[in-house]
Amino acid sequence: MFGQTIVSEISSKQLEIGLVLQGGGALGAYECGALNALLELMDQFAARGHKIVLKVVAGASIGSINAACVVGARSNADARARLNALWDDLTLETPPFWTHAAQRDLAYFGLPGFYTPRPDFWAAPTWTYVYDTRPLLVTLGRHVDFAALNASTTAFAVTAVEVVSGTMRAFVNQPLGKIAATKIEPRHVLASGSLPPGFPWTEIEGMPHWDAGLVDNTPLGLAIDAFNTDPDVDRMLVVMNLYPLRARLPRNLAAVEDRMHELSFGNRLRQDHDTARRINALVETIDDLAVLVPPDALDERLRARLYEARRYKIIDAIVNIDMQDPAATLIPAAQNPADDKDGMRDFSPETVQRRRRDGFKFAHDILRPAFENRWRGEALP
Repeated sequence: MFGQTIVSEISSKQLEIGLVLQGGGALGAYECGALNALLELMDQFAARGHKIVLKVVAGASIGSINAACVVGARSNADARARLNALWDDLTLETPPFWTHAAQRDLAYFGLPGFYTPRPDFWAAPTWTYVYDTRPLLVTLGRHVDFAALNASTTAFAVTAVEVVSGTMRAFVNQPLGKIAATKIEPRHVLASGSLPPGFPWTEIEGMPHWDAGLVDNTPLGLAIDAFNTDPDVDRMLVVMNLYPLRARLPRNLAAVEDRMHELSFGNRLRQDHDTARRINALVETIDDLAVLVPPDALDERLRARLYEARRYKIIDAIVNIDMQDPAATLIPAAQNPADDKDGMRDFSPETVQRRRRDGFKFAHDILRPAFENRWRGEALP
């Protein structure tokens, strides 16, 4: 069940954390808060002598922007400062005393630091996009240390889809399986968040790219591939889901569009999670059967196949942080995140601050006991 933690056993081994960040527009404010909680807890447990490292951060769309702030930093404290400054810039400046609806809808006229409306309205019949996203390139340059990102020992992976071929592309700061390293620049991050028809495609190596969420909004595979297979290392996969499974029946076209995005962007994660569980169960069955086979009956071919099968079960703990879990009681019921209307579009100050606050609390309440249980029940003060 999402919003719960699965931990294999208490361990004193080094802990590698893999982080997967979804796309979701303004819902990324939840990730900002949750990342603050994770980075703070990592520092607190590291200060107690525990070996804990951030092995990989994989993101799509707004998740790639948050991921860039985390990996493109000199320390966890620096990453938190960069994330918070980024989301300060991604929050609308609205006139006082405006209604919430008016503040939210102000985003249709642009979001400074992110996108601006096209001025050539007379050419609208030939448009392939509505907003200019070049301001985001400047914002990324201000809040992400790309030199630190490209030199980081933490793997950074973002995805985008080629418009013409339909091929999914991954851009990584270090070799990852068969994927060669790329010098990550702001345009690679922008490509991952170029969601049509609002935003234009972004050209990489002469090819136009759109938002990764059109194909896969949760790059789990990249995070898993980056993990160390060393038996002396434990691995924890932290996955953040921004979309609700259930929702009210839409009553207008805007609500229909929101629900369409929720279903297409969010459900893939739940399906991938179920698949991972089944694979783990199958590999455990293979291990149990292998014990019954006499050692002299295991030829090199079979040993190689057993080794390859075991590579699919390298995650020792899975932490699912579902920001839209209806069981979460973070704020009054009238504003419960399970009924977070206009989710992707709402960059109003009240909503962004609430999501950052609730993301921190929800993630902290899930991650803290996960860490405490792992290290022999050691509790933070």
